[in-house]
Amino acid sequence: MVFACSGIPLPNKICGNSKLHLTRFVTSARLVEEFNKNRNKDDQLRVKVCLPDRTTVDALLGLYDVDIAIVTSIGLLQTHCVDLDLEEIVVGPDDTVLTAGRAFNSGSLMTMDVSGLISHHTWVSDSQNFSEAVLGGPLMVKTLNGRVIFLGMNLGCTHYDGNVEYRFLPQRLLHEHLKHFQIINPKELHFRGYSLPKDVSSIVPSGFVKCINRLKSLGYPMPPPLVLELNGRLLNEFEGYFGEVRVWKGYPFGDPPFGSEKHVWEHLSKKVVTNISRRVVALASFNGPSRFFACTGLLIKWHMHIFVLTSASLVRSRYHHDEIDNSLKIEVFLPPNQRVWGTLELYNLNYNFAIVSLEKNLNAICPEDIFNINPKASQVLAVGRDADEGLLMASIGEVKHRNKNTKLDCKDHKLSTCKINKAGIGGPLVDFDGCFVGMNFYDGSKVTPFIPKSKIVNALRGVKIFALPLERGLSKRRSVVPMQIGDKGAPARNVRGRKSKNRWPVSEPYWYHGTLDVDRYHVPDLIGRRLH
Repeated sequence: MVFACSGIPLPNKICGNSKLHLTRFVTSARLVEEFNKNRNKDDQLRVKVCLPDRTTVDALLGLYDVDIAIVTSIGLLQTHCVDLDLEEIVVGPDDTVLTAGRAFNSGSLMTMDVSGLISHHTWVSDSQNFSEAVLGGPLMVKTLNGRVIFLGMNLGCTHYDGNVEYRFLPQRLLHEHLKHFQIINPKELHFRGYSLPKDVSSIVPSGFVKCINRLKSLGYPMPPPLVLELNGRLLNEFEGYFGEVRVWKGYPFGDPPFGSEKHVWEHLSKKVVTNISRRVVALASFNGPSRFFACTGLLIKWHMHIFVLTSASLVRSRYHHDEIDNSLKIEVFLPPNQRVWGTLELYNLNYNFAIVSLEKNLNAICPEDIFNINPKASQVLAVGRDADEGLLMASIGEVKHRNKNTKLDCKDHKLSTCKINKAGIGGPLVDFDGCFVGMNFYDGSKVTPFIPKSKIVNALRGVKIFALPLERGLSKRRSVVPMQIGDKGAPARNVRGRKSKNRWPVSEPYWYHGTLDVDRYHVPDLIGRRLH
């Protein structure tokens, strides 16, 4: 045991009604300080709670700030909870003030008399015996009529002149802290858009340091308390496979991962498959060391240069949908080992496409000439690369008329029955000859929206190539400003209205557990015909 203190059980009735029964304790933030100070490479620190009946149970350390910390055990434990709704009382001259703590090893309850409350929420003990067991424990007043009333919680102590001065958090301020933590009367249980309250932190659980660092590098939201330890899931992530997955020659990890389909690539000739593998790339944008977005792109030939055609979602501002974030760095990846930096040259927010130039040449590529005229195709493949290793993925389907199943409001997009995921955004829709049909988007529906080739080509044909940063020798400058174009290639400043007509929302990643984020009293809407 490296440290022990006390804690105060919180009433279950005010701590939410999640399906999973929990018992929560509030204690001093000193527990977090010792927890972090004693972590090592093994990272096997555990938290246990000694109950009044002297049994011990496992617990999880979660939210904390500079004063308090929350400890949670699974299940409804037999504890006597404090009443946090009492009005603050004034301690009378004849009232007795005392504090209590529980020794962890023996389970014994210890009490100390308080000689008097001092200003600034401190007190001094009558006893010269010092014990850290009272930290996190209650400060109470015993009135003349025998009532024992909760005054606050002990936070820390300071030694001076042979005395020990204890600092405590009054009951009213403790109630405010817990409400700010969203422990008391939480407004929502679900984790969509969850963020920590201001000035509140969450402990990195033992054994999850590498996992947390990976989540940060990938730009994902941090998990709410307890979600990692209790096997919660991150949804709407970029990683994952769709369709049939194809690996490159010499792939070192054995058989390809399983996707959602089989026998897709066999519809194409070997030459077509090879060409596709040499022109479809994976892209990622970065905000400093953290990834911002990941998607797929297509290498194209345009005005004697090689560019990447991809989705403008790669560089859209997270907070201003009709703007791009020009501070993002773009990486282009052609497996197995070619990675180069890219520069955003131009973009169209109405059709949500972008053109990226390459700072260095890629080897063994086969760029697409999207300006060629191809016959209309009914059967198509949606192609993408996974966000992790860049494995090639393809899903087969048919082009269909626009219907109400899609969430987009763009009148110019079409649909295919191909099934993709977020990594397939910006990837090409091709026919069985490998010819470009359109650029895919993902909105979480059962169909895949795509912008037809004709819309993209018409916009690019109207662009004056000399206006691009690449032609002006500006692409290698970090301060380069990409060009925004309208649907016919004219610079956006000549297009009426600054806001794009169409919205292209991408679902944000969020955490899901199934019992922590579901109200046990929730009654779902009943589906069916009402009988009269």
